[in-house]
Amino acid sequence: MKKVLITGITGLVGSAFTVEVCKRNSEVEFLAITRGKEGTPAKERVRQTIVEQCEFDGVPEMAEDILKRLDVFEGDIADSVHVAMASGLGEIDAIFHCAADVNLGADPTGKTFNANVSGTETLLQIGKELGVGAFHYVSTAYVAGKTRGLVKEDSLPARDWHNAYEKSKFDSEKIVRMSDLPFTIHRPSIIVGRRSDGRIRKPLAFYFILEFLAVIKERQCAKRHIEPSACLDMPLRLEATPSDNVYFVPIDYVAESSAELFLSPPEGKTYHLTGSNPVSTRAIEKAVQETLKVKNVKIVDHISEPTSDEKLLHRFLGEFLPYFGSEAEFDTSNIVDRFGEQSLDWDFSGDKLKTLIGSFYRDNFPELTDVVV
Repeated sequence: MKKVLITGITGLVGSAFTVEVCKRNSEVEFLAITRGKEGTPAKERVRQTIVEQCEFDGVPEMAEDILKRLDVFEGDIADSVHVAMASGLGEIDAIFHCAADVNLGADPTGKTFNANVSGTETLLQIGKELGVGAFHYVSTAYVAGKTRGLVKEDSLPARDWHNAYEKSKFDSEKIVRMSDLPFTIHRPSIIVGRRSDGRIRKPLAFYFILEFLAVIKERQCAKRHIEPSACLDMPLRLEATPSDNVYFVPIDYVAESSAELFLSPPEGKTYHLTGSNPVSTRAIEKAVQETLKVKNVKIVDHISEPTSDEKLLHRFLGEFLPYFGSEAEFDTSNIVDRFGEQSLDWDFSGDKLKTLIGSFYRDNFPELTDVVV
C-alpha cells in the first residue's frame, strides 16, 4: 500500500490526478491537506469534489471506493505549524504538491508569493521529517516568464516575469531542486478541456475571457432586441502581442501524464506538460468569432482609445492577456524520452479549437450559439 500526502485535491489538477491514479492503482491511499471554504468543512469539500470528478470522468461508481481510501486533514499548508504536526501523519511514501494561490494580478502585500513559496517550504520540511521517497511538485510552464525562444525542461532561464505567481513558482522550483528529496516537477501550460469533447469540469483562466465575451454578446443582443444566437457585429479589441505560441493543454492529458510520472520512481527531472503543437492568437480569434457568432473581436498590439467594454475587460481580465503574446517555446524532450512521440499526437488546430471553445458555450451559454460540438 502506498500512502500519499496531497495538496490541492479540490482544484482542477488535484482532483483529476487523484481519480486517474486510483484508476491505475488500487493500492494507493491519500491524505489530503486542505481548507474549509465559505462554511463548508474541508472533508465535505473533498467529498463533493471527488464525486463531481468521477461523474465527469464517466466513472461515478468509483467515488465511494476513492473516498474510503482518502483521509482529510483540515489546515493551511502555508502555516508553518504543520511542520510540527508531521510526526503525527503516520507513514507517508510520497508527496504530491499542487496547491497554489493562482493570482495572476498585482501582489502588493506579497500574499501570493509568500503563500506559494512558504507552502512549498513547509511540504518539503514535512517530507524530510517523514523521510518520503518522492516529492512531486506541480509548477507551471510559465516559470519561463518573459523568456523568448526555446525553454528546456530542466532549466530555469527566466530573469523577468509577468506576475508574482510566475516568480513564486520559479523560486519554489529552485527550492525543490536544492532539497535532498527525490523529486519530479510537472509543468503544465494553459489547461483547457479534455481531448474527446473539449469539456472541462472547472473552467479557469482562458475561460474567464470566453465568459466575458458571452456576457457582452448577451447584453448587446438584449439591447438590440435580437435573438441571442443571431450573428452579431461586436467590435471588441483585446490588447496583446499576437503570437503563434499559445500552449493549450487538455486536462485529461495533464492528469494521465502526471499519474504515470507519479507511479514511476522520481529521477530529478522536469516535464513540460504543454504538448508540442501550440495554437496562434489568430486561430483563437477566428474560432471564438465563428463559435460565438460574433464579428470584429480582435487581438491587437495596442489600443489607443478603448471603449467602455474594452476598459472593463482589461481592468478585470488584463492579467490573462500576456499569455496570448508569449514568445516562449516549450521543449518536450523529457516527455518524449519518457512516453514516446505518440504521446504528443494531439493538437487544437482547426475544428478541434472550435470544439474546445464551443463546448464551453454549449455548457454555460447555450442560448448564444447554435454551433454543434
